Amino acid sequence: MIQRLLKIILFLLVFLLLSLHGALAQESAQHILAGNLLDVRTGQLKQNVLISIQGNTITKISYQLDLSEIDDYLDLSEYTVLPGLIDCHTHLTGPSFNKSLDVYELPIASYGILGSLYAKKTLHAGFTTVRDVGGYFFSDVALRDAIKDGWIEGPRMYVSGKAITMTGGHGAWGNWMAPHLKLEPNPGNPVDGEVEVKKRARTLIKSGVDLLKINATGGFGTSNSIPGAASFSVEEIQAAVIEANKRGLRVAAHAHGADGIKNAIKAGVNSIEHGTFLDQESLDLMRQYGVYLVMDLLAAYISLIEMNEDITDKEIDQSNQELYYDYAKKFGMAYKKGVKMAFGTDASIFEHGRNAEQFKLMQDAGMKPLHIIQSATINAAELIGIDKKTGSVEDGKWADLIAVKGNPLENIEILEDVSFVMKDGKIYKSKTE
Repeated sequence: MIQRLLKIILFLLVFLLLSLHGALAQESAQHILAGNLLDVRTGQLKQNVLISIQGNTITKISYQLDLSEIDDYLDLSEYTVLPGLIDCHTHLTGPSFNKSLDVYELPIASYGILGSLYAKKTLHAGFTTVRDVGGYFFSDVALRDAIKDGWIEGPRMYVSGKAITMTGGHGAWGNWMAPHLKLEPNPGNPVDGEVEVKKRARTLIKSGVDLLKINATGGFGTSNSIPGAASFSVEEIQAAVIEANKRGLRVAAHAHGADGIKNAIKAGVNSIEHGTFLDQESLDLMRQYGVYLVMDLLAAYISLIEMNEDITDKEIDQSNQELYYDYAKKFGMAYKKGVKMAFGTDASIFEHGRNAEQFKLMQDAGMKPLHIIQSATINAAELIGIDKKTGSVEDGKWADLIAVKGNPLENIEILEDVSFVMKDGKIYKSKTE
């Protein structure tokens, strides 16, 4: 009996020691030797840099190397390392690109299942953080939490829930239905007037969103919705901004038309999404109020040029090609004007994981490579409000790193083929071995 008890005690001790060893190993420092480290603030490429990581945090960046004191390190000496990329306009639970799927037929659970697939693709493309601005049935909230809890792989998510829209507005379901028919409840959650906007904002906040999104104009993806037409008034948009600000949250405004853009800026939003028909006054207001502009060139290119979608019902007197190149021209205007710009793609219009293809389109529209990278790192982090935690490779920031072969300042397209992805100190992709 005593011998059996001793065996049990010995087994438990061995088990505890192994567990402790595993925990200590997991928390032990990691070291990465970067052949080049891109300083996204200055554009300097710093050679032969050792990045030390403890847990999920960068603890030290060493430029005077002494590898003799390092037992083990990850050798990325043939790669350029830069901070994990950030996409400020995604829909990770959205399958819009897949025309074989009908949202009126999908069970609610399908959005979460699809989201888990799309999130992994996005992370493996080098995007360690996203601002997700519109998920049906709070599927974005659930996906964010599943990633955070380690159930599935994916980028760090900041989510808005379904955008606030008006009756018949962009994102409302069933706008094509006959007047005597009504979709109840409407998954688009349309509301009207300041009181209803406030209530909807409070419901979203109660449900755990990280920011609010409000549709200040019509849109392309909704029946009987005109992208250039303003929707909510300044006062209605302001009602959402006030509720968000009470909780320290930010507000993104979907806005294509100039009038809606101006209404949103005057109401106090933090970013304008799309900006398809912006004008000089819109740009002046953005600069005056410090509002970020997030222009989704990739979604526009794929929708208008690659897919050549029919937009004849949108009251636009331009061909698809004319509209895209006018949009790219407006992107260039905003850049030259000095408007703050953050990277956002509207992922879901195209297959998730293609996000980095937008970098070349931004360059074609006149933006310099360093500023393109800044838009997807330090600028994007500032827009979300996490610039003290990510957006650059610095001591004390999250260990979100990617690595590519070559110099992205010389060839921006190499960011479409990321060899290495680390998020929060954990390696999710490595083609470097």
